[in-house]
Amino acid sequence: MTEALTEIFRQSRAVLLDFDGPVCSVFAGLPAPVVATRLKQLLQDEGVELPQDVAELDDPLKVLRRTADFAPGLVDKVETAFMAYEVEAAGCAEITPGVRELLEACAETGRSVVIVSNNSGPAIETFLGLADLKEQVAGVVGRPIGNPAEMKPHPGSVLRACEMVDVPPGEAVLIGDSDFDMQAAANAGTRSIAYANEPGKEVRLAQAGADVVVMSMQELAKAIRTSR
Repeated sequence: MTEALTEIFRQSRAVLLDFDGPVCSVFAGLPAPVVATRLKQLLQDEGVELPQDVAELDDPLKVLRRTADFAPGLVDKVETAFMAYEVEAAGCAEITPGVRELLEACAETGRSVVIVSNNSGPAIETFLGLADLKEQVAGVVGRPIGNPAEMKPHPGSVLRACEMVDVPPGEAVLIGDSDFDMQAAANAGTRSIAYANEPGKEVRLAQAGADVVVMSMQELAKAIRTSR
């Protein structure tokens, strides 16, 4: 695995990082299920009867995604509320151990870093500012506001990130912790590294198409330095 990981970085001039997971635990202080409940309540206050599957969701991103299906006229209202909660959450998010080392390794080896996330740009920028990480990131590609269908696994955000640093997809690698990240990488033509930050997650992420699965960000930093 170490050899495969090093080889991926040898072939990559840009590192694309998912936000929630690889960079921080964005909902550590304001839990995702709480935000999901608030968004569902907003929809109900607007007179919408929630589909059964939506009523059971505890992921606010999934609530937003499904709103486009059953209440498209309320997507903007849900989006605006969600963005405010995300920015609030970013203010008390917990940084992921090892991400500073990873960013330093990328800087030392001349690799550009772009955050590519289904979370909103303002929330990401808020966290980067508070964590003093802005100067180590070349750009941010957040959620396509008002168009949930273009969130990952759609390749759009990954391709925009590659364009931002003028690197072809084949010379970039996406590091993420979800099935959608692995699928977005495949759809965009980039390599993928899965960050399995929970027990048992490594099997699912491998099945989702990850080129390599790692258990820590420190492991990635070491591989980047080895690949120079």
